Amino acid sequence: MEKCCLCGNNIEIIKDKPYKYNECGLDVTLFGITQYHCPNCNESYASIPNMQKLHHVIGTHICKKRKALLKPEEIKFLRKDIHLKAKDLAQTLGVTASTVSRWENGKKEIGEAHDRLLRSIYMMYVSEQSNYFICDGVINLFKELPAKRKKIKQPVTILLNPQEWLSCIGESCPA
Repeated sequence: MEKCCLCGNNIEIIKDKPYKYNECGLDVTLFGITQYHCPNCNESYASIPNMQKLHHVIGTHICKKRKALLKPEEIKFLRKDIHLKAKDLAQTLGVTASTVSRWENGKKEIGEAHDRLLRSIYMMYVSEQSNYFICDGVINLFKELPAKRKKIKQPVTILLNPQEWLSCIGESCPA
């Protein structure tokens, strides 16, 4: 039996409960993740394997599946996952750091061109990091996006199983 690192009592191991992965700043639910809970001090945590690849899968999902303009929390997630400070992303996109800040805090909507450019930069970064082909071309990625997008209500919850980021190989892997 495993012990709680805070109080030393026995902890419960939970394997069949979906895990709300709020730590990434997005609405992501993971299935098949081992979770631990101490009934004595109420401490809870999860064991998430290969976090870097998981984040690449989440980011790739955002870039490929979200048809609306990127939401503030998605912009921030993508920026952080490619290890850029806001001022560095601003310089890369040709805008000011305050513009990136306004996009990330929801005070200003990202424009069409910068949305597409950020998605491109992210997908190229992930392709370089993973040593294999992620997307069948940036052209195909953007062909599926409408020419002019408005703010639309689109489901933002991302549901993932560990198989989606642990067991994929080569071209069939989303990240």
